[in-house]
Amino acid sequence: MGTHTSREPADFVVGDPDARWTLRLVRWWWLLPPVGLALWPVSPLLAVMSTVALFGIGSSARGLAPSVLAPRHGLVVVPQHERGAWSEARQSIGRIRAAWPALGAMAEPTDIGPALDRARWGLAVLLVRRAGTDRALKDLDEAVRGLPERAPLRAEVADRRAEIRARHDELTGAIAERLGALHRLAEISGEHAHQQHRTEQVRGALRRARRVDDGDPFAPDAVAEVAERTAAVLAAYHELSALPGPDAPPEGLARGGP
Repeated sequence: MGTHTSREPADFVVGDPDARWTLRLVRWWWLLPPVGLALWPVSPLLAVMSTVALFGIGSSARGLAPSVLAPRHGLVVVPQHERGAWSEARQSIGRIRAAWPALGAMAEPTDIGPALDRARWGLAVLLVRRAGTDRALKDLDEAVRGLPERAPLRAEVADRRAEIRARHDELTGAIAERLGALHRLAEISGEHAHQQHRTEQVRGALRRARRVDDGDPFAPDAVAEVAERTAAVLAAYHELSALPGPDAPPEGLARGGP
């Protein structure tokens, strides 16, 4: 829990969305001296009073902000061995954010962001707490090594281990439930967004098809008309060409008959 945030990827550092104002105050702590110096030429008394007031507000905020990484301080780092579950949650959250606008008037709430931020924070806290139970179980197992089998502390360790194991199982169930809820919401919202996209594609295709079907009727084909007329003329010509001329001999004489 005491790992400094600068050493961790930003994706695994999670802040309490309801305590972000305290984080901002601490982040801008360095502005206290410039503010005091800027006001000094106007009124030394005002400069002193403003600096003292800002210092008091900042001190209060710093007491609430994450001077130490822990849920009670509003900031946690997702443990290394819990990052598989965390990545799964992040994927579901990303899908929900992308698909939510497609729900339109059916979306409740309209802005899903705050709810996802709180779900993200709650899941991160559960993962940190489960990691704490993992460490405690490991510490207890290592602590009893070398103790005599009938040592009184073994019974106490066994009792405490059973309590921590029960808490670990409870946390595991809660984590699985939250991951499942995120996955289900991602699935149903993503499917709706996909269907909306497909519907828009079909509507676009219909609009384009209507523009094609609503065109003017076909104009007469000039070539087809010429071809038909030419065929008729040539047929008549060939028919006339096959007739004997007026000076042609009778058919029998032409064949050399008597």
